[in-house]
Amino acid sequence: MELWAIIPELILAGIALALVPVAGWARGRWQAVPGMVAAFGFLAAIVMTARMLSWTMPFPIFEGTYAIDGFSTVFKLILELGGLITVLVAQSYFRKHPAHAHAPIAILLSTLGGIGLTSALDLGMIVLFLQLLSLASYLLVALVRGDKLGNEATMKYFIYAATALAIMAYGLTFLYGLTGSLELRAIGAALPAADPVWVFVAFALFLIGYAFEITVVPFHFWAPDVYAGATAPIAGYLSVVPKVAAFAGLVRICLLALPGGLANWPTVIAILAVATMCLGNLAALRQTRLKRLLAYSSIAQAGYLLMAVAVADRVPAAWSAIAYYLAAYLFMNLGAFVVIAQIERGTGTDHIANLRGLGRSAPWPAAVLVLSLLSLAGIPPLAGFLGKIFLLTATIDGGLLWLAIIGIINMTVALYYYIAPAAQIYFPVPDRQLHLARGFGYQLSLALTLLGTLFLGILPAPIMTITRHVGELLR
Repeated sequence: MELWAIIPELILAGIALALVPVAGWARGRWQAVPGMVAAFGFLAAIVMTARMLSWTMPFPIFEGTYAIDGFSTVFKLILELGGLITVLVAQSYFRKHPAHAHAPIAILLSTLGGIGLTSALDLGMIVLFLQLLSLASYLLVALVRGDKLGNEATMKYFIYAATALAIMAYGLTFLYGLTGSLELRAIGAALPAADPVWVFVAFALFLIGYAFEITVVPFHFWAPDVYAGATAPIAGYLSVVPKVAAFAGLVRICLLALPGGLANWPTVIAILAVATMCLGNLAALRQTRLKRLLAYSSIAQAGYLLMAVAVADRVPAAWSAIAYYLAAYLFMNLGAFVVIAQIERGTGTDHIANLRGLGRSAPWPAAVLVLSLLSLAGIPPLAGFLGKIFLLTATIDGGLLWLAIIGIINMTVALYYYIAPAAQIYFPVPDRQLHLARGFGYQLSLALTLLGTLFLGILPAPIMTITRHVGELLR
């Protein structure tokens, strides 16, 4: 059965299933047990996944339907870190809340779906893991029952996701019909002989599913409303984990099933990158609430990453650039959402005006929020700066200088809406005391995200050594 190759997946799946009955009867202080167990599960999965980096890779398992390679291993580490930080934040955010015991289970299952997507080599497996990722994400958004915004966000998320994934599954059936195979490498070998028109139709249809998860224009409409309606820890989770998994899945399917730029996918991706970064940045300029601001920021960040995806077929360095930036994005984006979770839980709102005086009343969370925003803006020496340099360098090496120039213009525009909240934190004279929610989960998450943001920017060599493993792609 080759189960030895999927120990991290088995750890997460086993813990999630074991916690289902526990969460059902947990009351009082026992509600914290599922979160603690889930956190240790993520730690164990991270250790076992990191151990795989030393293996001789790549190789397929389960009759060629699942890849064990450096490409998937690096992205799995990012996903597991995202799940761990989210569980820690949720432990403090949902304390004494009915969802306290249930949130870790949904986080485990959703992360498991993302992990599977990074390794899937079979069309059926891709659909299966995308459904697992999405269904558990619906549950996360719906955790707070009776909240009107949360219920509305859940319905929008469900309807948009179900439609996008159904269209994607239909597109994948075209690949099977054109080649007679479900396996990505066999599809890539047979597809060049197929009718180019139908190849493009198949690509356009299955791209919709990935574009939805990545929040690519014009499939981004759900993100601002869902982020605003969901609780802050879950909004942060949705902004990172599904996006990382979808980027890994998109790169794998394009490189394996559409070799040589079939269906002209690099050009399509480049055009989507322009539309995504431009709309995300322009819309973010008008936001007055933190979660909606970071929703549009997340859309713009997806546009930057798509620049490297557009050249991934001819610039191998683009793979490590994508992995490095996604690791940096995880720390700096989740760092911002941890502070937003504290503000939302303490004040009941995420309005930017609530940041006034934060630097004096809560200097430690204020510093993390400011550094996270500056890193998202690409200010040196933080992680976001090096990440953007790597993305732009890969894009230029791929011959898309025009796309890099558009990216630089957008990064310059984004400086305003990232720096404006920082000005609210420090410059105005505080007219009241801002009360933030407290908890060990918040403090540990703030420390992890801040260390990640600083470490990746100041000492990038160890992380770059790890991200180079993404070149070990099973072909």
